[in-house]
Amino acid sequence: MIKKEKINQNIEWIQVTDCLPVEKQTLKDKYHLTAEMLYYVLDHYERPRMEYYHDEQLLLIIFDVAEPSRFSGDISAEPIGLIMAGDRLFTFTANQTNFVNQLLRGIVDKLPDVNRDTISTLDIVFKTLYQLAIQYFDYINNINSVRTKIQRNLRGKTRKSAINQLLNLQTDLVYFLTSLSANNDMLTMVKRRLGKTLSDDDNDALDDVIVEIQQGLSMAQMANQAAQQVAGAYSNLLDSNLNSTMKFLTVFSIVLTVPNIVFGFYGENVNLPFMNYAMAWQLTILISFILIVIVLLIMRFSDFFNR
Repeated sequence: MIKKEKINQNIEWIQVTDCLPVEKQTLKDKYHLTAEMLYYVLDHYERPRMEYYHDEQLLLIIFDVAEPSRFSGDISAEPIGLIMAGDRLFTFTANQTNFVNQLLRGIVDKLPDVNRDTISTLDIVFKTLYQLAIQYFDYINNINSVRTKIQRNLRGKTRKSAINQLLNLQTDLVYFLTSLSANNDMLTMVKRRLGKTLSDDDNDALDDVIVEIQQGLSMAQMANQAAQQVAGAYSNLLDSNLNSTMKFLTVFSIVLTVPNIVFGFYGENVNLPFMNYAMAWQLTILISFILIVIVLLIMRFSDFFNR
Protein backbone atom coordinates (compact mmCIF):
# COMPACT_ATOMS: atom_id res chain seq x y z
CA MET A 1 0.00 0.00 0.00
CA ILE A 2 1.23 3.48 -0.89
CA LYS A 3 -0.15 6.44 1.01
CA LYS A 4 0.82 10.08 0.47
CA GLU A 5 0.37 13.09 2.74
CA LYS A 6 1.87 16.51 3.25
CA ILE A 7 3.91 17.18 6.37
CA ASN A 8 4.21 20.85 5.43
CA GLN A 9 4.33 22.92 2.26
CA ASN A 10 7.80 21.61 1.44
CA ILE A 11 7.79 17.95 2.46
CA GLU A 12 5.76 15.13 0.93
CA TRP A 13 5.59 11.94 2.94
CA ILE A 14 5.13 8.68 1.05
CA GLN A 15 4.26 5.70 3.25
CA VAL A 16 4.89 2.28 1.71
CA THR A 17 3.51 -0.69 3.66
CA ASP A 18 3.82 -4.31 2.50
CA CYS A 19 4.74 -3.20 -1.00
CA LEU A 20 3.13 -5.14 -3.85
CA PRO A 21 4.85 -5.75 -7.22
CA VAL A 22 2.61 -3.22 -8.99
CA GLU A 23 3.38 -0.63 -6.31
CA LYS A 24 7.06 -1.38 -6.67
CA GLN A 25 6.80 -0.53 -10.36
CA THR A 26 5.01 2.71 -9.47
CA LEU A 27 7.87 3.69 -7.18
CA LYS A 28 10.28 3.15 -10.05
CA ASP A 29 8.27 4.99 -12.69
CA LYS A 30 6.80 7.87 -10.70
CA TYR A 31 9.46 8.50 -8.05
CA HIS A 32 12.50 7.22 -9.95
CA LEU A 33 13.68 4.87 -7.23
CA THR A 34 16.09 2.29 -8.60
CA ALA A 35 15.84 -1.47 -8.29
CA GLU A 36 18.86 -1.45 -5.96
CA MET A 37 17.22 1.04 -3.58
CA LEU A 38 13.99 -0.93 -3.50
CA TYR A 39 15.87 -4.17 -2.94
CA TYR A 40 17.47 -2.73 0.21
CA VAL A 41 14.34 -1.16 1.71
CA LEU A 42 11.97 -4.05 0.91
CA ASP A 43 14.23 -6.88 2.05
CA HIS A 44 12.86 -8.16 5.39
CA TYR A 45 16.27 -9.65 6.22
CA GLU A 46 18.39 -6.60 5.38
CA ARG A 47 20.76 -5.50 8.12
CA PRO A 48 21.01 -1.83 9.17
CA ARG A 49 22.93 0.18 6.61
CA MET A 50 23.18 3.57 4.94
CA GLU A 51 23.67 4.43 1.29
CA TYR A 52 24.15 7.91 -0.09
CA TYR A 53 23.60 8.41 -3.81
CA HIS A 54 25.44 11.58 -4.88
CA ASP A 55 23.86 11.85 -8.31
CA GLU A 56 20.31 11.66 -6.96
CA GLN A 57 21.16 13.48 -3.69
CA LEU A 58 19.37 10.66 -1.95
CA LEU A 59 20.03 9.15 1.48
CA LEU A 60 18.84 5.61 2.24
CA ILE A 61 18.78 4.25 5.80
CA ILE A 62 17.87 0.78 7.04
CA PHE A 63 17.16 0.76 10.78
CA ASP A 64 16.23 -2.16 13.05
CA VAL A 65 13.27 -1.50 15.34
CA ALA A 66 12.03 -3.55 18.30
CA GLU A 67 8.52 -4.87 17.78
CA PRO A 68 6.23 -7.35 19.54
CA SER A 69 6.33 -10.49 17.47
CA ARG A 70 3.20 -12.27 16.29
CA PHE A 71 4.64 -15.46 17.81
CA SER A 72 3.61 -15.97 21.45
CA GLY A 73 4.08 -12.33 22.40
CA ASP A 74 7.85 -12.49 22.10
CA ILE A 75 9.94 -9.49 21.11
CA SER A 76 12.01 -9.39 17.96
CA ALA A 77 13.75 -6.81 15.79
CA GLU A 78 12.66 -5.98 12.26
CA PRO A 79 14.15 -3.58 9.69
CA ILE A 80 12.43 -0.49 8.33
CA GLY A 81 13.56 1.58 5.35
CA LEU A 82 13.83 5.37 5.13
CA ILE A 83 14.65 7.31 1.99
CA MET A 84 15.20 11.08 1.90
CA ALA A 85 15.12 12.47 -1.61
CA GLY A 86 14.90 16.26 -1.73
CA ASP A 87 11.46 17.28 -0.46
CA ARG A 88 10.23 13.69 -0.30
CA LEU A 89 10.40 11.33 2.65
CA PHE A 90 9.73 7.63 2.02
CA THR A 91 9.03 5.18 4.84
CA PHE A 92 9.03 1.45 4.04
CA THR A 93 7.42 -0.76 6.67
CA ALA A 94 5.78 -4.15 6.97
CA ASN A 95 2.48 -4.78 8.68
CA GLN A 96 4.18 -5.58 12.01
CA THR A 97 6.33 -2.43 11.88
CA ASN A 98 3.61 -0.07 10.72
CA PHE A 99 3.64 1.53 14.18
CA VAL A 100 6.65 3.53 12.94
CA ASN A 101 4.36 5.59 10.72
CA GLN A 102 2.10 6.32 13.67
CA LEU A 103 5.13 7.32 15.71
CA LEU A 104 6.40 9.65 12.99
CA ARG A 105 2.97 11.22 12.57
CA GLY A 106 2.77 11.79 16.33
CA ILE A 107 6.16 13.52 16.31
CA VAL A 108 5.06 15.86 13.52
CA ASP A 109 1.66 16.59 15.09
CA LYS A 110 3.27 17.62 18.39
CA LEU A 111 5.49 20.20 16.70
CA PRO A 112 4.49 23.86 17.03
CA ASP A 113 3.17 25.32 13.78
CA VAL A 114 6.28 27.47 13.33
CA ASN A 115 8.65 24.52 13.67
CA ARG A 116 6.43 22.27 11.57
CA ASP A 117 6.60 24.66 8.63
CA THR A 118 10.39 24.87 8.74
CA ILE A 119 11.34 21.33 9.71
CA SER A 120 13.51 19.33 7.30
CA THR A 121 13.21 15.70 6.29
CA LEU A 122 16.49 14.89 8.02
CA ASP A 123 15.29 16.45 11.25
CA ILE A 124 12.09 14.37 11.12
CA VAL A 125 14.12 11.21 10.51
CA PHE A 126 16.50 11.88 13.41
CA LYS A 127 13.59 12.62 15.78
CA THR A 128 11.92 9.38 14.71
CA LEU A 129 15.10 7.34 15.10
CA TYR A 130 15.56 8.85 18.56
CA GLN A 131 12.12 7.65 19.65
CA LEU A 132 12.71 4.23 18.11
CA ALA A 133 16.03 4.00 19.95
CA ILE A 134 14.56 4.71 23.38
CA GLN A 135 11.79 2.17 22.77
CA TYR A 136 14.45 -0.49 23.27
CA PHE A 137 14.78 0.71 26.88
CA ASP A 138 11.21 -0.28 27.73
CA TYR A 139 11.64 -3.76 26.30
CA ILE A 140 14.99 -4.30 28.03
CA ASN A 141 13.59 -3.05 31.35
CA ASN A 142 10.66 -5.44 30.93
CA ILE A 143 13.11 -8.30 30.31
CA ASN A 144 14.99 -7.34 33.48
CA SER A 145 11.71 -7.31 35.42
CA VAL A 146 10.76 -10.81 34.25
CA ARG A 147 14.28 -12.06 34.94
CA THR A 148 14.15 -10.61 38.47
CA LYS A 149 10.90 -12.47 39.21
CA ILE A 150 12.45 -15.71 38.00
CA GLN A 151 15.54 -15.05 40.10
CA ARG A 152 13.42 -14.50 43.24
CA ASN A 153 11.87 -17.93 42.75
CA LEU A 154 15.27 -19.57 42.41
CA ARG A 155 15.10 -20.89 45.98
CA GLY A 156 11.66 -22.38 45.41
CA LYS A 157 10.62 -25.15 43.09
CA THR A 158 12.37 -25.24 39.76
CA ARG A 159 9.72 -25.12 37.06
CA LYS A 160 10.05 -25.89 33.39
CA SER A 161 8.09 -22.72 32.56
CA ALA A 162 10.78 -20.59 34.24
CA ILE A 163 13.48 -22.24 32.15
CA ASN A 164 11.46 -21.60 28.98
CA GLN A 165 11.02 -17.97 30.01
CA LEU A 166 14.75 -17.58 30.50
CA LEU A 167 15.35 -19.09 27.08
CA ASN A 168 12.92 -16.60 25.50
CA LEU A 169 14.55 -13.70 27.33
CA GLN A 170 18.00 -14.69 26.13
CA THR A 171 16.71 -15.05 22.56
CA ASP A 172 15.17 -11.56 22.68
CA LEU A 173 18.39 -10.11 24.04
CA VAL A 174 20.41 -11.72 21.27
CA TYR A 175 18.14 -10.00 18.74
CA PHE A 176 18.50 -6.70 20.59
CA LEU A 177 22.27 -6.93 20.89
CA THR A 178 22.65 -7.71 17.20
CA SER A 179 20.24 -4.98 16.09
CA LEU A 180 21.55 -2.29 18.43
CA SER A 181 25.14 -3.02 17.44
CA ALA A 182 24.25 -2.86 13.73
CA ASN A 183 22.23 0.35 14.27
CA ASN A 184 25.17 1.91 16.07
CA ASP A 185 27.56 1.00 13.26
CA MET A 186 25.15 2.41 10.68
CA LEU A 187 24.65 5.72 12.51
CA THR A 188 28.38 6.04 13.08
CA MET A 189 28.87 5.66 9.34
CA VAL A 190 26.27 8.39 8.71
CA LYS A 191 28.18 10.63 11.10
CA ARG A 192 31.50 9.87 9.44
CA ARG A 193 30.34 10.29 5.85
CA LEU A 194 27.83 13.11 6.16
CA GLY A 195 28.75 14.85 9.39
CA LYS A 196 30.63 17.68 7.69
CA THR A 197 27.69 18.46 5.41
CA LEU A 198 25.07 18.51 8.18
CA SER A 199 24.06 21.55 10.16
CA ASP A 200 24.99 21.90 13.82
CA ASP A 201 21.44 21.05 14.88
CA ASP A 202 21.35 17.95 12.69
CA ASN A 203 24.72 16.84 14.02
CA ASP A 204 23.49 17.30 17.58
CA ALA A 205 20.33 15.32 16.79
CA LEU A 206 22.39 12.54 15.21
CA ASP A 207 24.70 12.47 18.24
CA ASP A 208 21.68 12.15 20.53
CA VAL A 209 20.45 9.11 18.59
CA ILE A 210 23.90 7.50 18.71
CA VAL A 211 24.12 8.08 22.47
CA GLU A 212 20.73 6.46 23.05
CA ILE A 213 21.61 3.50 20.83
CA GLN A 214 24.88 2.99 22.72
CA GLN A 215 23.06 3.24 26.03
CA GLY A 216 20.55 0.65 24.85
CA LEU A 217 23.43 -1.58 23.73
CA SER A 218 25.04 -1.29 27.16
CA MET A 219 21.71 -2.10 28.87
CA ALA A 220 21.18 -5.12 26.63
CA GLN A 221 24.69 -6.41 27.36
CA MET A 222 24.17 -6.12 31.11
CA ALA A 223 20.73 -7.73 30.88
CA ASN A 224 22.16 -10.57 28.79
CA GLN A 225 24.93 -11.23 31.31
CA ALA A 226 22.43 -11.23 34.17
CA ALA A 227 20.11 -13.62 32.28
CA GLN A 228 23.04 -15.93 31.57
CA GLN A 229 23.98 -15.97 35.26
CA VAL A 230 20.43 -16.79 36.31
CA ALA A 231 20.25 -19.50 33.63
CA GLY A 232 23.55 -20.88 34.92
CA ALA A 233 22.23 -20.85 38.49
CA TYR A 234 19.10 -22.70 37.36
CA SER A 235 21.25 -25.23 35.55
CA ASN A 236 23.34 -25.78 38.68
CA LEU A 237 20.18 -26.13 40.75
CA LEU A 238 18.80 -28.71 38.35
CA ASP A 239 22.09 -30.62 38.49
CA SER A 240 22.00 -30.49 42.29
CA ASN A 241 18.42 -31.77 42.35
CA LEU A 242 19.36 -34.56 39.96
CA ASN A 243 22.34 -35.51 42.14
CA SER A 244 20.09 -35.59 45.21
CA THR A 245 17.59 -37.80 43.40
CA MET A 246 20.29 -40.17 42.21
CA LYS A 247 21.79 -40.29 45.71
CA PHE A 248 18.40 -41.15 47.21
CA LEU A 249 17.82 -43.89 44.64
CA THR A 250 21.31 -45.28 45.28
CA VAL A 251 20.75 -45.48 49.05
CA PHE A 252 17.28 -46.92 48.55
CA SER A 253 18.56 -49.62 46.19
CA ILE A 254 21.37 -50.56 48.60
CA VAL A 255 18.97 -50.76 51.54
CA LEU A 256 16.60 -52.98 49.56
CA THR A 257 19.49 -55.24 48.50
CA VAL A 258 20.31 -56.27 52.10
CA PRO A 259 16.97 -58.03 52.86
CA ASN A 260 17.14 -59.79 49.49
CA ILE A 261 20.52 -61.24 50.42
CA VAL A 262 19.32 -62.44 53.83
CA PHE A 263 16.03 -63.83 52.53
CA GLY A 264 17.90 -65.45 49.62
CA PHE A 265 20.12 -67.39 51.98
CA TYR A 266 17.15 -68.64 53.98
CA GLY A 267 15.31 -69.61 50.83
CA GLU A 268 17.94 -72.24 49.95
CA ASN A 269 17.30 -75.93 50.61
CA VAL A 270 20.28 -76.30 52.95
CA ASN A 271 20.71 -76.30 56.70
CA LEU A 272 21.22 -72.76 58.02
CA PRO A 273 21.57 -71.37 61.55
CA PHE A 274 18.30 -70.63 63.40
CA MET A 275 16.20 -72.19 60.63
CA ASN A 276 14.46 -74.53 63.07
CA TYR A 277 13.59 -71.84 65.60
CA ALA A 278 9.95 -70.85 66.04
CA MET A 279 10.93 -67.18 65.64
CA ALA A 280 13.10 -67.81 62.57
CA TRP A 281 11.08 -65.50 60.32
CA GLN A 282 11.22 -62.62 62.80
CA LEU A 283 14.91 -63.34 63.26
CA THR A 284 15.64 -62.93 59.57
CA ILE A 285 13.87 -59.57 59.67
CA LEU A 286 15.96 -58.55 62.68
CA ILE A 287 19.17 -59.63 60.94
CA SER A 288 18.17 -57.65 57.85
CA PHE A 289 17.39 -54.57 59.96
CA ILE A 290 20.76 -54.79 61.76
CA LEU A 291 22.61 -55.12 58.47
CA ILE A 292 20.69 -52.16 57.02
CA VAL A 293 21.66 -50.02 60.03
CA ILE A 294 25.30 -51.09 59.63
CA VAL A 295 25.24 -50.16 55.93
CA LEU A 296 23.69 -46.75 56.70
CA LEU A 297 26.27 -46.10 59.43
CA ILE A 298 29.10 -47.00 57.07
CA MET A 299 27.70 -44.58 54.46
CA ARG A 300 27.26 -41.87 57.07
CA PHE A 301 30.79 -42.16 58.48
CA SER A 302 32.20 -42.22 54.96
CA ASP A 303 30.48 -38.82 54.44
CA PHE A 304 28.42 -40.17 51.55
CA PHE A 305 25.35 -38.03 52.34
CA ASN A 306 27.33 -34.75 52.34
CA ARG A 307 29.09 -35.21 49.02
